[in-house]
Amino acid sequence: MNLAINRLGPGAAEVLGLDCSRPLADDLFAAVRQAFRSCPVLVFRDQTLSAAKLAAFGRRFGPLEDYGAPLPAGAKPQTAALRQIDTRETPDQRLYLSPDDPAVLVMTNEIRADSDPIAVIDNAETWHSDGSHKIEPYKAVILHAMRNPASGGDTEFCDMNALYEALSPEAKRGLLGRYGIHQWSKSRNPRFVLDSSAWEEGERIAAAFPERPQPLVFADPETGRPHLYLSPRFTIRIEGLPSDSSRAILEYLFALMEDPRFVYRHSWRERDLVMWDNRRTNHRVRGYAADDIRCRHRVTVSGSEPLVTFRASA
Repeated sequence: MNLAINRLGPGAAEVLGLDCSRPLADDLFAAVRQAFRSCPVLVFRDQTLSAAKLAAFGRRFGPLEDYGAPLPAGAKPQTAALRQIDTRETPDQRLYLSPDDPAVLVMTNEIRADSDPIAVIDNAETWHSDGSHKIEPYKAVILHAMRNPASGGDTEFCDMNALYEALSPEAKRGLLGRYGIHQWSKSRNPRFVLDSSAWEEGERIAAAFPERPQPLVFADPETGRPHLYLSPRFTIRIEGLPSDSSRAILEYLFALMEDPRFVYRHSWRERDLVMWDNRRTNHRVRGYAADDIRCRHRVTVSGSEPLVTFRASA
């Protein structure tokens, strides 16, 4: 079966006529997978999914991340030490486990009276790829829009394959075989300013989650195509380069991520379901009012292999 696909922007497409709440027959699933290989961001409109059905949809693409058990009564949620004191445009996010399926994470700035959050984090305003500090970074993220603010709260996606392909041959050669060092805590990232309490918490997080080298250019395990893998949120330096050279290369690449040739901006509608390849893209959330509500249900497809550095053919 051929799905109807409507291109939306760089690296993004709308999949028409599919009800994601129903089990996907093999031919439909193959068509979605093929679309996902071509476009790392897929949008499905007007979807109504329970938590269990959202998890079932996600599991078609692989095992889902386990977010752990609810906190004991009275326990303090992890804060992730991400609150910086420079400009912020979005409110903190509270992360709750869905009472209907523990594989589903409820992400909202709303303070809920019926349950306690498992974590409180800053919203994702800076370009990043989730879980890049892990040996096997997440494969995909799927978000279901449950409530949108009256204005703002868009999500932007940067197609890192397209960005890499736009580089000069000389720039590509300079990146191949090199590794970026990723660190989850902002206390080790000079691009952020933290207050003293956040810095102390950040140092605790940094001790618990060590730096992780990742290929600057990795080979897609399915297609073999090269994808740039780095982010201003998590990549703190390039291994083996002097600090000045490392900083100059990273800042050049980060500046390119603002180029509209590589960026799709998604303006959310009610009941949108958006799936993206977490390793082939960076994403970030744009600003919205702190007194408004933004709520998403999320499932995360686990990584199954480390990233492998891309080797150019002779």
